[in-house]
Amino acid sequence: MTDYSVQDIEDIILESGLKFPDLFNSFVEKNSRLIQLSENNHNRYCELYEEVFSVSSTTKEKGNKLEDLIVFLFKNAFPIIFEVKRNCRTSTNELDLLISWTQQAKSSGILKELCGLGNAFLCECKNYKGKVDVTYIGKFMSLLCCSDTKLGVMVAWDGVTGNGWKAGMGLIKKIALSEKRYILVITKEDLESIYLKKDNLFNILMKKYAALKQDIEYASFIKRHELEDRWDK
Repeated sequence: MTDYSVQDIEDIILESGLKFPDLFNSFVEKNSRLIQLSENNHNRYCELYEEVFSVSSTTKEKGNKLEDLIVFLFKNAFPIIFEVKRNCRTSTNELDLLISWTQQAKSSGILKELCGLGNAFLCECKNYKGKVDVTYIGKFMSLLCCSDTKLGVMVAWDGVTGNGWKAGMGLIKKIALSEKRYILVITKEDLESIYLKKDNLFNILMKKYAALKQDIEYASFIKRHELEDRWDK
């Protein structure tokens, strides 16, 4: 096996014509080992993940353990990307997590679509029994507005209520469409995929954002009507 120096790798990347953001996003999409948790961090993640299922824990304790899991994940999945502040107080509210993009993340151009939504985003963890409904989504939206934040990540163990416009996912779509604020929902299935090394945090966030954007895009359906020619005259 050939041993490559950092300079060798840099030369290969430059010769290929790839830019670092493209290379990183390729690693993300392919779930490369290069962007996964280290073995030690993954083992700790698994321990925290399994603690959420502890039978003896109260609902509050499970909620705290879920938050511990998410804090650990954002801090250790790729520490040069995220800065995490826990239980931040504003003049009117207390936030579970305030997550900022590091300067390296912003300057390198990686995950530029998400970084383009602001310098930071909110993350709330809800270990509800059953799916989160419109009531809490509305409250989360209020937090986004109060903090002037465009992106929010809601960790909802069982997800949110269905796609109808009066259901949780429907409200998330309405908010994205009318307010240009995007709520990405991470569920137990997403966390399990990281547990099983089938996916990574970055790809999950990008897929959720892309799915929400694609679901509300409508410009391609607007075609010029033949009567417009008469009005133009």
